[in-house]
Amino acid sequence: MAYPFSSDHEMIREVLSDFLQNWYENGKGPERIYQSGKSFDENIWSRFAEDLGMAGVAISEDFGGGGLDDLGRVVVMEELGASLCAIPFLTTGGEVVDIISKIAKNQFKEEYLQKIAKGKIKGIFCPGHLSEEKKCINSANADTADFILISRLKNKIIEVVCLKVGTPGLEINSKKTIDPTRSFSDVDWSQVSDRDFLPIGTAEINFFTDIISQSQISLAAECVGGAQKCLDMTLEYTSQRVQFGRPIASFQAIKHRCADMFILIETARSAVYAAAVATKDKKTESSLIAKAYATEAFFKVAGDAIQLHGGIGFTWEYPLHLFFKRSRANRSMFGMPSEDYKLLADNIFGDKP
Repeated sequence: MAYPFSSDHEMIREVLSDFLQNWYENGKGPERIYQSGKSFDENIWSRFAEDLGMAGVAISEDFGGGGLDDLGRVVVMEELGASLCAIPFLTTGGEVVDIISKIAKNQFKEEYLQKIAKGKIKGIFCPGHLSEEKKCINSANADTADFILISRLKNKIIEVVCLKVGTPGLEINSKKTIDPTRSFSDVDWSQVSDRDFLPIGTAEINFFTDIISQSQISLAAECVGGAQKCLDMTLEYTSQRVQFGRPIASFQAIKHRCADMFILIETARSAVYAAAVATKDKKTESSLIAKAYATEAFFKVAGDAIQLHGGIGFTWEYPLHLFFKRSRANRSMFGMPSEDYKLLADNIFGDKP
């Protein structure tokens, strides 16, 4: 790795890459998850958090974390994307950690952040302030959560409350989606008694825009990792597959397709790294660019990888279909790329003709 990463980031990537690829290859992780119908590997989450200490990579060292903030999270998400590892780091280690770290009281921070860092609890965030309905549609990893953070408008301010899973009246309805390695559910808290909500802090509307921006960067990093894995598999396969007496990788058409895939990935990678180190005033803009471009790049690369593998790329036994499904699901998270580009244009040009 090069700028903007430190030796700590390099060490994390090396250790995590070996750990996750062992789960991916030797344990047949994605295939096992797909066949089981489950979208969460509790054992790998426990080892990921306790043995490696990766669940708290972005948590302050004062609360048992690694203190590596956005860049540390980008490194982790790239490796998770390359392995399709079925753990809820995107939600628990991302927006939940950021919200608690920035607005919760110290007592709540100490209890929850330390437990998250040790892999003892998992959470999700539901932006309830965006709608009058007391529900959240298509919430990732909700069926694996132990608690839910909900933002709600109260007395003209946005309050964040914590609700424990299992509370009477709370409904979490899992949905069948295209990606079997990440769950999505509808969360409904309309029947929950107000006394069961634990207030943890208040925030301005811009705070939640920043939270979404961080999540978009993490999602984009995951897409870069997944796309890179698709290219790696394609290069390996085309160098071994022989047609007309020579490896198909030697054909000019194949070289051109692989080169195009490489350019897409490297451009997306640059956009992600730039967004991760962007200043606060550029964070929204750079995160939209990274998310829109990286999700499109992953979708295109995964599709091309299937085509370049020929017949084997279309079989259930080969893992490429899982990467393609993840790429399609990621493309829809936080809005489609076309919506991102419109928001980006509005953000840059405003009301200018």
